[in-house]
Amino acid sequence: MLRKVAASVAVLTLAATVITGCSSGKLDTEETCSFINDQVAEQNLLQKAEDLSEQLIAGDTKDYAKIIDEFNAILIDAESKTKDKKLVDALSAASVQNREVSKLMVQGNGENSAEINEQLAALDTDEASEANAYLDEACPNMDSFN
Repeated sequence: MLRKVAASVAVLTLAATVITGCSSGKLDTEETCSFINDQVAEQNLLQKAEDLSEQLIAGDTKDYAKIIDEFNAILIDAESKTKDKKLVDALSAASVQNREVSKLMVQGNGENSAEINEQLAALDTDEASEANAYLDEACPNMDSFN
């Protein structure tokens, strides 16, 4: 009797594993990219960025830094949810770069826009470009705020 119960439990466990796809609850690459875009839409970041376009043109980047911070929080969340190790590395690198971008943009007041632009350009390192290239490849339709 005990063997029959144990065998039934083993079969049920195996069936449950097959049904769930042996998943660890982590998102694949495409699901991660969709998650990011869904969060951007849910938080209305594209509209917020559009609303600030005139300020950006004038060099007043303080409010835009808040959008970068919100987007960065999404990237960090996605980083913890994905099972794509290369995407984890790319999201982490993008997050580090976004923090630096935000720190600079919060200082933008229109009078120092040339200086801020110069410092932003200095953040475009080979490492950052490599991470962004993978993000562009893995998530070609992902929204971005840099």
